[in-house]
Amino acid sequence: MTRYNFDCVVDRHHTCATKIEEMEARFGHRDLLPFWIADMDFEACPAIIDALRQRLNHSVLGYTTPPESFWRSIAGWLHTRHGWDVDPAELSFMPGLKKGLGLCINYFSRPGDAIVIQPPVYHSFRSVIEGNGRRVAANPLVRDDAGQYSMDFEGLSRVMRDERPAMMIVCNPHNPIGLQWDADTLRRVADICREHGVVLVSDEIYGDMMLGGRRHVPTASVSDVAADITVTLGAPSKTFNIPGIVSAWSVVRSPRLREGFYSWLNASEFNAPPIVSMVATQAAYEHGGDWLDQALAYLDANVDYAESFLRGHVPDVLMCRPQASFTMWLDFRRLRLPQDWLVRLLVERGHIALSDGLSFGPGGEGFMRMNVGVPRSILSEGLERLAGAVRSLSSEGAPAGERRTVTIPFVKMHGLGNNFIYVDCMDRSLDNLPALAVEMGRRHMGMGADGIIAILPGGEDADCRMRIFNADGSEAQMCGNGIRCAAKYIYDNNVVPRRSRLRIATLSGIKTVDIHTGPDGLTDSVRVDMGRPVFDAAEVPVRCDAGRMVDMPVPGIDGLRLTAVSTGNPHGVVFVDSFDGDIVTTLGPQLECHSIWPEKANIEFVRVDGRHSLSMRAWERGAGETMACGTGACAAAAAAVATGRAEWPLTVRLIGGNLELDCDADGHILMTGPAVTVFSGNYYCR
Repeated sequence: MTRYNFDCVVDRHHTCATKIEEMEARFGHRDLLPFWIADMDFEACPAIIDALRQRLNHSVLGYTTPPESFWRSIAGWLHTRHGWDVDPAELSFMPGLKKGLGLCINYFSRPGDAIVIQPPVYHSFRSVIEGNGRRVAANPLVRDDAGQYSMDFEGLSRVMRDERPAMMIVCNPHNPIGLQWDADTLRRVADICREHGVVLVSDEIYGDMMLGGRRHVPTASVSDVAADITVTLGAPSKTFNIPGIVSAWSVVRSPRLREGFYSWLNASEFNAPPIVSMVATQAAYEHGGDWLDQALAYLDANVDYAESFLRGHVPDVLMCRPQASFTMWLDFRRLRLPQDWLVRLLVERGHIALSDGLSFGPGGEGFMRMNVGVPRSILSEGLERLAGAVRSLSSEGAPAGERRTVTIPFVKMHGLGNNFIYVDCMDRSLDNLPALAVEMGRRHMGMGADGIIAILPGGEDADCRMRIFNADGSEAQMCGNGIRCAAKYIYDNNVVPRRSRLRIATLSGIKTVDIHTGPDGLTDSVRVDMGRPVFDAAEVPVRCDAGRMVDMPVPGIDGLRLTAVSTGNPHGVVFVDSFDGDIVTTLGPQLECHSIWPEKANIEFVRVDGRHSLSMRAWERGAGETMACGTGACAAAAAAVATGRAEWPLTVRLIGGNLELDCDADGHILMTGPAVTVFSGNYYCR
């Protein structure tokens, strides 16, 4: 068997390489090591080069028709590499994968339609959607405290209901994170899309680039539903390092989708492969398997090398280890740098060019993507430069010319002692909100708070949007006390035209709030429609074979029973006779991180004082014990009613004061409580 040399360093200057030619325009320098563009620096698969040379030995380059062997090569590759049987009649050529996305958007949607994406994700998804006159409907991925990403299915269903999209794009495997979605996840996505009449387009350009011996799971292969609604896009370009040869393909299993779409493509000859694309693709799929296997082994070793290097030399930079592709998603948030400072640090001190995490959308703050599809010597030099840049922070501070002070106006507010710092982002953006939450929330070196809440434009369906970051930098889906204070801030400061009812978007959906004013005309109290409590185990989420965890024992903790319920965030409710001893501070952190919670959980300790009265102590994930928790109070009330311990309406007594809760005819919990402004000022951040 031929052994291929991936250690060979190839000079790509003067070859029109994007990563070289556009570097100065992008970064202001030409002398950087380029790790920002996702194409590998290995010599392309020799079988492809040989096939192209052989074809170009013929002096006539006239009109061509793809032979049946061209289509069979693609179908055979999908069968051999992925165990997916595709009829050649289900295939079409695409003039590049991004172009294929544009063609799908133009055929399966209309101007003004919403299209769902899951940021942080490949930045061209947004640009091709908006560039074709469609709207982006974002369903951000969820990242847990261990750094693991998952899909927010509750959020996806909500986006489908609220935005009524025509199409969804799923990135499988995911770029930039490198996740291979499992079959169960893909089935749930397909089922939700089918329920709402949405076409699912699956970008599988990295499907061949599985690391660690993993196997790719094509989206359309996971169920009959998925096969009926999915357009799959793939290409040999990333796999065999030939992105400069524009060649891609589609698979559409459903005759219902395929016939019209392929006829439309044929009418303008979008489905006609140029001769170079045809020759390269067939050669890759028929003769490139050994080259790819060796390339993947080399990439696996590169990832191992990078992981070991970072752990030993740059422990503040964390890697989300890729399951597929040749890029690494790196977490720099421990450096607590604004995003533009981070980019400049790597450019000016490290002399390396990485992809800016912010370009991938929400969730990219504090992250960078690094291409490891390079010879080991280049990777080693790049990592050494990265380490040197990070080390320079301790001695030199921020990059030269960038030691500026950023002024951040803020308002500190509390709801029953659950206190937050509010920053107005209606007309400005702030880099790295998670790091800012850590810095500003410090009790002794900052202002001290349970977290920060950013107020942002709401879009078409909401007056405003709020994002909540706990004091540890983690993002929460919802906060009952936080949203009451947000409503007061919006109303009292005329952020939008004053009205007594506001709609505020959160990661757990749009919430309706009613403003009650005092004699001074300012907000005195706020009633929030918190929605229906959710007990279904998969939606909370909580691991429970019974389908619901209602007043059930907790594995490994004798004598304790718990009710799992979501009221925007996952909650575990424990009924107690008293709050004596250290029950909250002892059991709180233990239960927050218990293995039953895929995403950790808020824990509420509840004493029943009467049929309409509860007392509660709250242990919040990412914050510890707080004086109050609005979603926790709703969860406690819902659990008390569900277990027959109490009935609506309910007063919930917390350390910081009381909340009044009721339930309407639709099963929605209505929460009423105070919102208080503490002080305002300017925070100076270096």
